[in-house]
Amino acid sequence: MTEKEKLLEYIKKPVLTTARNSMGCDENWYNSYFAIKETFSTEEINSMSDKEVENLVRLGDSMSEAFY
Repeated sequence: MTEKEKLLEYIKKPVLTTARNSMGCDENWYNSYFAIKETFSTEEINSMSDKEVENLVRLGDSMSEAFY
């Protein structure tokens, strides 16, 4: 399954948390799929290539690691 397929599945059935970090921010933003879902519409994601989505997920994962 490609990252794009996984992302589109996540959008259909998101796995969310109610947790907040020490500053009170929503912990869902540490999830790359959540951040992409909140930033781009499904139509925009569908029009992206598999490589573009893969790169977005990789960027999100790196940012999540840096900010956590």
